[in-house]
Amino acid sequence: MSQNYDLAEAAEYLRCKPHFLEEHLKELPHQRMGRSISFDESELEEIKNLFRVRPAQETSTAAPLALASIQPSKRSRKTG
Repeated sequence: MSQNYDLAEAAEYLRCKPHFLEEHLKELPHQRMGRSISFDESELEEIKNLFRVRPAQETSTAAPLALASIQPSKRSRKTG
């Protein structure tokens, strides 16, 4: 049996603010019993997947981008 999380616990699990969950509740999987709102672990994982960001896939036959070639932006480099 999986654990249920209230809004505050779910926000902590997802590392977001409870207010974010409240604002987007209509778009997010959840359970409602009367006025009580809860999330189980599978719903929280589904929410995480909804907001997962993945790099765009290349459509050419070129070799995939090597992680070693990724450089920090110029703004994040310290000068001096």
